[in-house]
Amino acid sequence: MSEPMAETLLQRSDQLLEAAQKTHRGVFLTGPNRIELLQDDLPDSSVGGGDFLLASLGNCRCASDAKAIRQFDAHARVPSGADRIALGHETLQIVLQAPEGSKVKVGDLVVITPGHASEPIDPLQFEPVSDGVLAALGYSYRYLGGLRQFNRIPAGAPDFVSSQGFGSLFNRVSPHENTSLISLAHAEPFACNYGTNKHIFTIDQHGEFAYGVPPRAIVTYLSGTARMAMINLTIVASVADEELPKVVYVTGSKSKLDEMEKYALIRDLRERGTRVVLVDRKDPAIIEKLTEYGKSDVVWTNYASQETYEQAVSILADGGNLNSYAGAVDPDLLIEMPLAAAPVYESVEEEVSQNFLAMHHNAAPNDPARYRGIAREPKVGFLGFEGMEERLLAYLQKLPDGAHVFTEDEQALPAGLVKAEDNTLLTDVFIGGTGKQAEVRYEAIESRLARSAAVNFIDGNLTAPIRSRQAHYVSRHQICGKNVPWHMTNTSEPHSDDMIEQANSPVSFDWMVKGVCGLSSVPQMMEKVEAEQPFGSFYSFTELEDLPYVEISSDAFREASEGKPEHVSRALTEAAKELDSNGQCWSRKVEEALYQGYGLPHPLNLT
Repeated sequence: MSEPMAETLLQRSDQLLEAAQKTHRGVFLTGPNRIELLQDDLPDSSVGGGDFLLASLGNCRCASDAKAIRQFDAHARVPSGADRIALGHETLQIVLQAPEGSKVKVGDLVVITPGHASEPIDPLQFEPVSDGVLAALGYSYRYLGGLRQFNRIPAGAPDFVSSQGFGSLFNRVSPHENTSLISLAHAEPFACNYGTNKHIFTIDQHGEFAYGVPPRAIVTYLSGTARMAMINLTIVASVADEELPKVVYVTGSKSKLDEMEKYALIRDLRERGTRVVLVDRKDPAIIEKLTEYGKSDVVWTNYASQETYEQAVSILADGGNLNSYAGAVDPDLLIEMPLAAAPVYESVEEEVSQNFLAMHHNAAPNDPARYRGIAREPKVGFLGFEGMEERLLAYLQKLPDGAHVFTEDEQALPAGLVKAEDNTLLTDVFIGGTGKQAEVRYEAIESRLARSAAVNFIDGNLTAPIRSRQAHYVSRHQICGKNVPWHMTNTSEPHSDDMIEQANSPVSFDWMVKGVCGLSSVPQMMEKVEAEQPFGSFYSFTELEDLPYVEISSDAFREASEGKPEHVSRALTEAAKELDSNGQCWSRKVEEALYQGYGLPHPLNLT
């Protein structure tokens, strides 16, 4: 960086730090279906103390915000009794203050790892408490969110987030010359999808875990016309031609599919040899069309309905992977996994050994690697063993000393085992019996499953009713056993290692940008986008506060410029010229024109 540029960056940081000490604005969730633009102050102790202070440069709207907006403090990540939560987790920020010895310094541009806690914490202090929340950026904090102008983070937060399995809280960006702010703000959805694909696994002919989307696979995106599915497909397509999927099925409304036919991404895949099949979700022959060229090795569902889950189960290949991406709108919807009768073993000892080996768990929180066998600190449940005391004893005797055990009756435990408390979360569950009896036992125990738990229906011959809420995020449980027809992975809890991929070598998502606004217009933008559910990315510029919400076209920009203050009109008019010269597609140059109209340097031109 040149000396004048470095000086300009420090001056800009000083100006922002001064502004951070004054009352400023942010977009907050204040109740169910209530989004407000409010004034706020950071705590008095923030400036000059040991905290991190940051200024937000902007934030992309994410569809997953909708669940928190509807549920407010009924949402697992929103603290009970909260009066305001700062929204926004797809954000790019500048560091204004950093504790001594920090890995980031004043003036650094950073993306923030949105997942923060694998256990309940106090979101003000980043410390574990029993009545806390699974805190995350944009869902849990008053003083931290992509849609407030200035943010405060406690000094100990980076170490805490790392200890929770999410890696680095901050990741410095290394933009290319043409990289836009919006493409960098896509680091979170990129990481979410990149991590999701990294966790996908099948089991090969040698019984080994094979990670990632298999080369030359058949894949399906159910309700796949939305932004996150297209980000995922962009990543799936970023491989050599010989590793591309053979077939990609996508379902959606006819109007969205017609629009998709024009996407450069779809044209490119077809030109490279992938058969892309777009299927109207209302087509009565949808299952036949989704299996015309073979069943799918991987199926992603996006905000699934019950119908979507039923379609997924119908089209999965044996041994494939169902990815319940982003959970379901209704968290109580069921993924119904059909389990065949279990193998017949020559002895109960062989049965126990084989079923213990069939269990598998994440090696660590958010670690895609899995290991076979029961958990390293096992808390094991046994259900459906009535009248089979010898069989149960064979399982109990296989457990290591110190294992905690839950049984349905007052079964005496062998020496060395510990009776589990009633509220113990179970890492491994073995369920005997078949049919409805086994299904009911599973339903009763499902809410007591620990993250990364393993469940084995040791007799099989049932349909396991897996609630969507229990299958969301990669560290949720697995159904294990030789009679399992396919495997489950889910939305990634974004890890910093995956965000670095986008921060260091950005993929351009400019083609997805369909609307922008300034901070003041965020409530209007979110209301409109929520009502219409258009495809694409929608970004708010925090510094360009009074920029109106406008769709991406030069005509829309010019129309919006009429009657506006001089700086807004100038910014929109100059940006419209750039859109004219670039086929109406977003670009770094469009951003630079907007910033120039406001008399501000583009943030990436200071680094």
